[in-house]
Amino acid sequence: MNKDKSTKALHYAGATFLGILSIIAIIAAYLFIAKVRGWDQRNTISVEASAEEKAMPDIATFSFLVKEKAKNPKDAQKVVNKKIASILDGLKKLGVEEKDMNTDSYQIMPHYEWVRVKGEPKTSPDGTIYYPTDGNKRVLTGYDVQQSVRVTMRDFKKIPEALELFANNGLENLNGPNFRIEDPEKIKEGAKLKAIAKAKEKAKRLADELGVRLGRIVSFHEGGGYHPVERAYPTVMMKSAAMMEDASPELPVGEDTVRSSVTIVYTIK
Repeated sequence: MNKDKSTKALHYAGATFLGILSIIAIIAAYLFIAKVRGWDQRNTISVEASAEEKAMPDIATFSFLVKEKAKNPKDAQKVVNKKIASILDGLKKLGVEEKDMNTDSYQIMPHYEWVRVKGEPKTSPDGTIYYPTDGNKRVLTGYDVQQSVRVTMRDFKKIPEALELFANNGLENLNGPNFRIEDPEKIKEGAKLKAIAKAKEKAKRLADELGVRLGRIVSFHEGGGYHPVERAYPTVMMKSAAMMEDASPELPVGEDTVRSSVTIVYTIK
């Protein structure tokens, strides 16, 4: 028993020693890197700044679902394929390119329903008729086939015609139009340059106030991003084609904002 205690004590001491060595190694590595870089965090100043750029969205996206139920998958697929083909052909006539029409998902699912079933009637000794297996049962009643499609439109003038096309084909779960900037990184680059200029000016002003001189930049971090404006439009799916022709929906686009925030660390002298 004493031998076991001694073994455990040695293991504990060894683990503690290794832990101390690890901490010392981390500290030594940090001091070595700081020495190689030639700067000490105690002799630095950090400045932050942000800027933004505004731009008009240049694409509009739609997503919609075509769904059909039938006794067998093939019949449901035929109906779905016919509707999808009609919609895609209509979109092509509006100038939408094939690369801007994508299938997000395609599903074939069995459709079950709970039904009440009854067994053969029986008669009790007192003459009462009863159904001993009366209850509910889950039975296969057909198949659901659904296809989800995402569309990108670049000609905003064609959007009312696209909405009319969707309405004529009885779509389910239409989402859109959602207006977006296709390549926000180009816009963000301009915001970043503005933020950097503001940060540098802020650093110079701070150095003057502190009575120190700025050295070299030793750290840079960029944040921010693009969060499209969520525009809520009334649904058009319940409108008939005649109603759509009488009054095309007004869909103001507006501007989106792309932001950039930067943090710059300078050594000071």
